[in-house]
Amino acid sequence: MYTDNKLTRIHPSQWMNFPIYLICAIVMFSFPPILILALVKYIEFKMWYYDLNERTIVETKGILNITHTEIHYYRVKSIRIEEPLVMRILGLSNVYIKTSDPYQPELKLYAVPNGTQLRNQLRVDTDMRRKEEGVREFDLYNL
Repeated sequence: MYTDNKLTRIHPSQWMNFPIYLICAIVMFSFPPILILALVKYIEFKMWYYDLNERTIVETKGILNITHTEIHYYRVKSIRIEEPLVMRILGLSNVYIKTSDPYQPELKLYAVPNGTQLRNQLRVDTDMRRKEEGVREFDLYNL
């Protein structure tokens, strides 16, 4: 039986909702139902997470309709980090994982803390899984 133990769960930061929360706080006195928008955004980010398992990275998102996206470490081709100014101030990063999976060529880990540390850990896990699975990466260009 295939088991994949969960090692880490990461949620996107609620700081990315700050502009929406601020607008809702300002407008709520003249239009109280706007608070529903803030609540929905809060729940959306609470239900969005990345599980870093022994063999896979799983993104789960959605409130009513839930989507699970799974990437095996041995399929990771490259990892890129973006740190826009506001996110750098908050200690957050966007981590882009390029894969060889035909259905999910890129996975974006949005607004995660410690992006550089996460990238390094993903590199180690990727190399380890490739060795264990006996997978080698080949790129064919200009055929």
